[in-house]
Amino acid sequence: MTFFRKIFGATNLTKTQNLYGTGEDWRKADKKQLAIYKENITNGIENGEVSILMLGRFLMGAGEPEEGERMLHQAVLDNVEGAESDYVDSVSYYYMMTDKYNRSAKQDPWYIKWVDAAKVCVENGEKESEVRLADIYSTCYDINDPEFEDIAKETIRLYKIAASKHQSRAALNYAIFIMDKLATEAYKKIKNSQDVEWSSAEPYILQALTDEKNTSDRDYAYSTMARYYSTIIHKKVAQAIDCYIKEMELCGIAEDIKYNEKKVLSYMAPDIKDKDYIYTTLNNYNIYFDFLSLSYFLKKQGEMEEICDNYVYQIDKKRGSNFSKSMSRDQAMDILSKYYLANESGLSNKDIKFTKASYDFMEKRKASIAAID
Repeated sequence: MTFFRKIFGATNLTKTQNLYGTGEDWRKADKKQLAIYKENITNGIENGEVSILMLGRFLMGAGEPEEGERMLHQAVLDNVEGAESDYVDSVSYYYMMTDKYNRSAKQDPWYIKWVDAAKVCVENGEKESEVRLADIYSTCYDINDPEFEDIAKETIRLYKIAASKHQSRAALNYAIFIMDKLATEAYKKIKNSQDVEWSSAEPYILQALTDEKNTSDRDYAYSTMARYYSTIIHKKVAQAIDCYIKEMELCGIAEDIKYNEKKVLSYMAPDIKDKDYIYTTLNNYNIYFDFLSLSYFLKKQGEMEEICDNYVYQIDKKRGSNFSKSMSRDQAMDILSKYYLANESGLSNKDIKFTKASYDFMEKRKASIAAID
C-alpha cells in the first residue's frame, strides 16, 4: 500500500490497483491476467502515469526475472528516484521465491548489485534500510566463511542502529543472529574466544516483544523469547548431567531452571500459536531434571545405582555412554517413580520435590508403575 501511495500520489488508489494490480495480485494471476497487467503498466509508463520501476517489479514477480532485474538495475544507473530500494526488494523477493536467500546468493551474478543497492539505501537514510542490509549479511554469511568476522562487525553495527530506530524485525533478527551464530559454541571454537555472550540477545528479544506486538511477526517474537530461555534451561539440564557423571554438587541448578521457566511464563502471551509446544518443552525439561535430581540423590546414597545410571544414559546417550544400558527410559522412570511415591515425605524433607509436570507424567503411567514388583 505504501508503494502505491508513493508512486501515484493523489490518484485513486482502488482504481490504480484494479488497473495495474498489486504484488499479491501478480502472484495469483493466470497468464491471461498477467498479460493484461503488463500491457496496462506499459501504457501507464508511456502516459507518464507510472514509473519504469513498476514494470521492473512486475517482471521480477511475474515470471520474467532476468528482464525485470535488467530494467531495475538500469533505473539504478539512471538515478531514478527510489530505484535502489525497489531493486533490493525485488531481488530479495526473487531470492526467497527461488530458495536463494541464503549463502548461495553470494554465487549469484546479481549479489554484488543487490548489496551495493542496499548500501546506497542506508547512505540515503531510507526507511528500514539498516535492517534490510543487516538481514542480507546475517543470512548470506556463515560462521565458517573466511570474511565472516568482518561482516559480523558491520552486521552488528547495522542491527544496533536499526533496533534503536525500532525498524521492523530489527531487534528480533539481531537477537536471532546472536543466538544462531555469534554466541554459539561452534563460533567460539573458530575464534578461540567468546566476544558475544548468549545473554546479549535478551534485551533485544524483550524489545522485539514490544516492537512486533501488532505485526505478523508477533508469535515468532514470542517463540524466539521462549527458545532463548528454554535453551538456557537445556544447558542447565546438561550441566546437571555432567554433575551426576562427575559426582559434583548440583548447586544452584534447580533455582536457575525455575528462574528461566518463570521468565518464559511471565512474558508469554496466552493466545500465541506455539503456546502448547512451548509449555510441553518446559514440562519435559522439568521432568528430566526432577528424575535426574532423584537419581543423583539415590546414587549418592548408594541406592539403585544401576537404575539411575540407566536413566541418565537414556536421556543423554553421549554423556552417559559408559553407563548401564539394561532397560528403557520408561522402565527406569517407572521404577524411580515408584520409589518417589513410596518415599515422598522423606524426600521432600531433603528438598527432592517433583514438579506438577512430573506428577502428571506419573499419573499417565500409574498402571505401569503399579505393576512393578
